Amino acid sequence: MGRRQSSEASIEKIELAALRLFSDKGYSNTSLEEVATSAGFTKGAVYYYFKTKEAVLVHLLKVIRARSIERTAETVLVTDETAVEKLVRFVNMQTKWGQEYPDDLAVIILSSIQSMNIGAAIKEEVNKYYSVMQNMLEQIFKEGMKSGELPRDFDVRSAVLTNMARHDGNMLLWHRSGRDPVVGRVLAKAAKNSVLRFTNPGA
Repeated sequence: MGRRQSSEASIEKIELAALRLFSDKGYSNTSLEEVATSAGFTKGAVYYYFKTKEAVLVHLLKVIRARSIERTAETVLVTDETAVEKLVRFVNMQTKWGQEYPDDLAVIILSSIQSMNIGAAIKEEVNKYYSVMQNMLEQIFKEGMKSGELPRDFDVRSAVLTNMARHDGNMLLWHRSGRDPVVGRVLAKAAKNSVLRFTNPGA
């Protein structure tokens, strides 16, 4: 294994250890020593890649954003689907992400709640995550208005906020249920039904 591959493998081990610990205990209650021990390294070895615990979480949030909301937005926005179909795809992809990476969900929720108190760099990363979501939703609704699918007086701002709130609320409820798959399916179905009612209230 080359030096670059070895470094990537080491960083991945640190990522996985930090993800588990931050998800289970929270960022504030986890020490860098615990991350190092869980990853199978000394604290000094972790310092080689990340100088602070904050740097570990910032890196982790970038990874989560890439495989979660950025992947969703990139897929949703290039389709030729209607606004409603894109919103349903958004719900489906975020549901799949939550199922595949449940610890991601806990970390982004906890970081979002605590972002005002745990460092500017972390707050910035959390804001980037939600900016991607907001921009994607705005584009979906504006395209829907342009195509005539949505009325000209459609309140884009309210629609964006409502969908973001529903996204986070459902994710939090599922996490609080102990990641119960039955609860997850009920919430995903409810979210899709809500999208349909929201964009077509007379249906």
